[in-house]
Amino acid sequence: MSGVIAAIYSSFFLALSVASLKKSYREIAPSVGFFFDALFGLVLWIPLALFFGITTSSFGDVFLYAVLSAVLSEALYFYALSKGQLTITAILIGSYPIYTILFSFLINHEIVTFSQGVFIGITIFGTLISYLPSKLNRKELRKSGVLIWPVIAAIAIGLSDTLSKKIINKTGDFTFLFVLAIAQIPVALIYLKLEKQHIVEEIQTIKTNIHDYKNAVTGSLFNIIGTGLLWISYSKTLASIASPITATSGVLVIIFSFLFLDEKISWRQVLGILLVFSGIIGIATQI
Repeated sequence: MSGVIAAIYSSFFLALSVASLKKSYREIAPSVGFFFDALFGLVLWIPLALFFGITTSSFGDVFLYAVLSAVLSEALYFYALSKGQLTITAILIGSYPIYTILFSFLINHEIVTFSQGVFIGITIFGTLISYLPSKLNRKELRKSGVLIWPVIAAIAIGLSDTLSKKIINKTGDFTFLFVLAIAQIPVALIYLKLEKQHIVEEIQTIKTNIHDYKNAVTGSLFNIIGTGLLWISYSKTLASIASPITATSGVLVIIFSFLFLDEKISWRQVLGILLVFSGIIGIATQI
């Protein structure tokens, strides 16, 4: 049950992250956004990991998995989000629990009960129909990368989460968080280099116009809290169970947007939200 609770909190903070970014007056480049994530990871994850205890002898085993997670689950996610129409990107990336469940079965040999599978399916289905836009921009869909990068990101997240779950089971969640916080820094610097971003200039611009960028930076902070809770949830329950719950963050974004940003909500989204809550309650009763 603690894994389900951690996954629910993870979904909540990930939703706050996206909502903050939506409310931001100015967007920051994907590589700069990931760089702020990496900085917040150092500030939050390392003290937390040291407080709860780490196993230094496992660092060698964890490092490769941490680098893969930083690249596949996070840097690639930021890149994919920057491609094309947000509504299309969101639904495609939001399908990652399907790949997590598949890879978890193939790699980690996770098996859920029939009743758990039913409620997991309800949760994923509710999440996906909530993401569906009322209208699709066909011109946008024809652009190169609009579909392919979000699909690649969803598959990569599913694979990375499965591999991370494997090493977390072996070494512990806080050891993984500690090493991941360190691994994110070189990955972030390489990402900045690839996008030809000058981080000192970017930070100066953000400091000068802090009001315009405060929601973007806050979004990175919420994202790193949500991601940390995601890994903790993976240590407490099956990835096949935690992943669909954390993916419901998009549904919470719809609710937050309706409550605080005065955005309209369709009956289809209401149905999706009801299915998601029914699925999560059902999963919780089956643990």
